[in-house]
Amino acid sequence: MRYTLNGLILATVLGLSIAPAAAWDEFLVLTTDYVTYGGGTAVARDDAWTTDIDAATITSDAVARWHDGLYYVVNRGAANIQVLDPAQDYATLRQFSVGVGRNPQDIAFGPDGTAYVSCYDEAVLLQVDVEAGVVLDSWSTAAFADADGMPETAWMQAVGGYLYITCQRLDRDNWWNPAGGSRLLVFDMYAGDWLDTDTGTPEIDGVLLAGQNPSARPQVSPDGNELLVATTGYWATPDAGLEAIDLVTLQSGGLWVTEQQLGGEILSFAILDDTHAWCVVSDATFTTHLKSFDPAGSLVNTVASAGGYDYVDVTWDGANQIYLCDRTVGAAGLRVYDAWTALELTTAPIAVGRPPFMCVLPLDGGATAVEPSAPAPLALRAPWPNPANPRTSIAFTAAPGEVVRVEVCDLRGRSLRTVHVAADGNGEGLFVFDGFDDQGRPLASAVYRAVISGSDRSASGSFTLVR
Repeated sequence: MRYTLNGLILATVLGLSIAPAAAWDEFLVLTTDYVTYGGGTAVARDDAWTTDIDAATITSDAVARWHDGLYYVVNRGAANIQVLDPAQDYATLRQFSVGVGRNPQDIAFGPDGTAYVSCYDEAVLLQVDVEAGVVLDSWSTAAFADADGMPETAWMQAVGGYLYITCQRLDRDNWWNPAGGSRLLVFDMYAGDWLDTDTGTPEIDGVLLAGQNPSARPQVSPDGNELLVATTGYWATPDAGLEAIDLVTLQSGGLWVTEQQLGGEILSFAILDDTHAWCVVSDATFTTHLKSFDPAGSLVNTVASAGGYDYVDVTWDGANQIYLCDRTVGAAGLRVYDAWTALELTTAPIAVGRPPFMCVLPLDGGATAVEPSAPAPLALRAPWPNPANPRTSIAFTAAPGEVVRVEVCDLRGRSLRTVHVAADGNGEGLFVFDGFDDQGRPLASAVYRAVISGSDRSASGSFTLVR
């Protein structure tokens, strides 16, 4: 697996809007001592790295995402969402509950701005209205749970019309050890239902991961074709690592960088291009290290080592800076490194108030999917009707007159039916699929993917064929 990335991430990939690094001048660092309230400290990107300590007050157990100019804080223990506006000195615009006891873990946004919240202590995925501050809908995740009844869903990543959710499957009755079969759940945001990634079994399945216990934030690969997932397995045991999920076939390619190669469990990671990557790992003694590595795993360098379990998050700014959250007692703060040479740019940790826990940057290089500032010229509408019995309409928009390749594929990515359709003068195109492959043979009842490809991008959506 090789990636190519020249300079800044500027392209729109699979419906993800990646903001140019130069388009923002400060970011938010979440801080906490896990005792009092937490804080949100604003940090400038210039060489001075000046700070506005506690620009916002949050709870002591929180994560956050940036979307469309606002920061969305998930106050996990308090079970609420807090919306901060950096244009108003990080004022709280609204704060609303998502249900006491649910322990929300993450928030993600679909291409149309719809927000979703994962939960850890209730087997449910929530859809929320972040403007009205209410829960709109919910979908059970109980079918993905292990014997204790909880699937432990946590970090999420939206890619196009699909929401990918890490499902740890930990045994709460056995010291929270992996119960086997950790998965990446796939939710079709347009259809409002779970996508079955294995039609060979009677139940709805997520993507079976090669490792167990995915506990770090997933990241879309630089080329946009894969979702990178880090698994920790059993703590202090080299049994997991970093794997790539193919976003077309929805299959794991297996561990391509192992914990043994990296020297510990991955707590956080950032992939820059085909030869540069960073991670924070915890070794067998629970001492943390900042490492740079070749994504192929052939070259691993220890950049810095903590005195204990002190490094917790590493984040790339999309250009030349790497940010490390260092919670060392008496010397806590934010460290900055050159993303390409691994040289530390700070002479001492930047004070951010309480010990830092997480950097939240106003770009989408590993956080939540955001809506593009302008509509992409090529877009696929959800196939309708769905299920198809056996016909379904595959409609799309493209540049007027553009010839678009339309394919019907199985979940292994094999093309079964291919046609070319020209968009009309209004940019509208339509192919009515009749349920037959290119050889005129009827396709079996199953889940299929409609894939459209234009001159500069592609898009896909799923539908179920019922006979």
